[in-house]
Formats: sequence, C-alpha cells, structure tokens
Amino acid sequence: MEMPGRRASAGAWLATCVAVLLAWHAAAAPAPVSVHLEIHDELTASGLAVSIRRDVAPGTDALKFIESVVAVDYRSYPGAGVFVTGLCGVAAPDGMFWELVVDGERATRGIADLDIEADMHIRWELVPIR
Repeated sequence: MEMPGRRASAGAWLATCVAVLLAWHAAAAPAPVSVHLEIHDELTASGLAVSIRRDVAPGTDALKFIESVVAVDYRSYPGAGVFVTGLCGVAAPDGMFWELVVDGERATRGIADLDIEADMHIRWELVPIR
C-alpha cells in the first residue's frame, strides 16, 4: 500500500526535475533570430517579387537558408566563391546580375561567406552590370 505523502513528494520531485531541465534547455539554446528575405526583379517581365520572414538559429549559413526557402542557381569559382545566377527560376539576363543587399547596404562579401548571427534583412535585386 502506497502512502499519500510518498506520492505527493514523488510528484513534486518530478515536477522540479522537469522545471530544471526546461530551464537548462532554454538557457542552453540560443534565441532564434529573424531573417527577412526579399527578392525583386523590376527590370524584366518576370514580375518576381518575394518577401519571406523566418526565424533561424544564430550561426545559420545564409546560402543554406536561402536554398531552404527558394530555388537558387549559382556557380562556384575556386578562390572567388559563389556567384548567384538565378533566383526563383529567374536567371539574370546578359548585362544584368543578382545584387545582394544586406541590412540596406550593398554586400561586401558573397552569400556563401555570410552567417546569420542577428536579425537580418537580405535583399536580392536584379540590376544592370555597372
């Protein structure tokens, strides 16, 4: 026969263990960061306009993130990195390229060299080669 006090203390012990584990997990897992991805083609007749928001873990590879949400075509060049040639089925026509803009600034490095560490706005625009 089980005594009522034992059941109550076992339940309290289990509840405490669960609370400790949940608190440890919350402290151990970094808070997600928000990514806003925009893709615009205002130069051809494709009409492409994409706006997607997702939460990701800090440290997420930006190229892998984009590949997970839209179709991406690119070429890899040894020593130079990745050059995006098409997004969402729209290839850059001759004389144009997909320009990467991060947090309102023209990117100084390629998408394959970018990790998402904090909230980020990634924008791709089809633009003429300058």
